[in-house]
Amino acid sequence: MQYGTELTEVSARTNPLGVKGAGEAGATGAPPAIIGAILDALKPYGIEHIDMPATPNRVWAAINAGSVTKATAE
Repeated sequence: MQYGTELTEVSARTNPLGVKGAGEAGATGAPPAIIGAILDALKPYGIEHIDMPATPNRVWAAINAGSVTKATAE
């Protein structure tokens, strides 16, 4: 019994080149890991959630809105 492979090319119809993306699949774990690290760093301030993108202004606003009393108590 022989097993073979068959290649069937199907062009994408959503762009003029007919190409499909596949390279972004490896980048799906990085954003949640970064947000998790930011939340770990902000945990002493009582911050449990921050929206993406975690811009410097958004992180600073979260720190200012956090519980400073809790941060200094630990």
